[in-house]
Amino acid sequence: MSERISLVIVPVDGSPTADAAARHAAMLARLLQASLQLLHVMPLNPPELSDLPANRQAEADRDRSQRLEAARNAFSRARQSIGPPLETAIDEVTLEDDTFIRHPARAIVEHARCQKACLLVIGARHLSDMGKFVEGSVSNEVVHKAPCPVTVVHAEAAPEDIQRIGRVLLPVDGSRHSDSAALLAGDLARSADAAVELLFCRPAGKQPQQADDPTDEAERIFNRTRKVLGDVPAGIIEQVLSGERYAEAIIQQARRHEDYPVIVMGRRGLGTWREKLLGSVSHRVIDQASCPVTVVV
Repeated sequence: MSERISLVIVPVDGSPTADAAARHAAMLARLLQASLQLLHVMPLNPPELSDLPANRQAEADRDRSQRLEAARNAFSRARQSIGPPLETAIDEVTLEDDTFIRHPARAIVEHARCQKACLLVIGARHLSDMGKFVEGSVSNEVVHKAPCPVTVVHAEAAPEDIQRIGRVLLPVDGSRHSDSAALLAGDLARSADAAVELLFCRPAGKQPQQADDPTDEAERIFNRTRKVLGDVPAGIIEQVLSGERYAEAIIQQARRHEDYPVIVMGRRGLGTWREKLLGSVSHRVIDQASCPVTVVV
């Protein structure tokens, strides 16, 4: 990520999860002075799976009017969830094709690819690893494949928790993904007048070198990240976490704060199947954290 976010996109379907995502998306759009786009994907209804697409036209489909009504209701509910109107107009986009969309996640990802400097905000349910493996998850697939930053919001988050940012937690490891996350974290922190807390995870048992030693890994990475962040008026805090379970350490750190934290972190770019088999820090943080989590590629 090298350019400032100018468009925040949030898929909506009328569910409580989408409502939570819409509230947070509106707040991000305000902070980043970006446009907001409500996106509704028109799926293929199960009874029509046996139909031959070549024999059916979308405009003549007997259920299309009902689906369009569902889209209007989803947009209306999202606008009600957002609350006070934004300074800029809210755009509404419905995705469909001649046979209706069978894979909502792919449609969302492809739509994001056609936009410049966008951020996706998507609602998610807490599912077990086995649940994701068996059922699949739209939010999970979007996180893995989207070419832009993705913010995941869980439905159980309290409304006030997703409409304010009091602290930005930024896990750092010195990678380009970490640097990209720092750019977005800096923009959010300055806009929200929030502090940034840098989190470096050190393996358990590994002793740090002297604090003033420039060869110490944590110090090198903190210094590098500070340069990428730029000026943060509310302050930059440095925390070294020790242990082998990095994701759990990051989540616990977030739970210690009551000042409306959000997590912004880079993603290594593991493929979906590798993450299912091996897991990843960002994947586990998204699954387990109660606060909003933004993953930057």
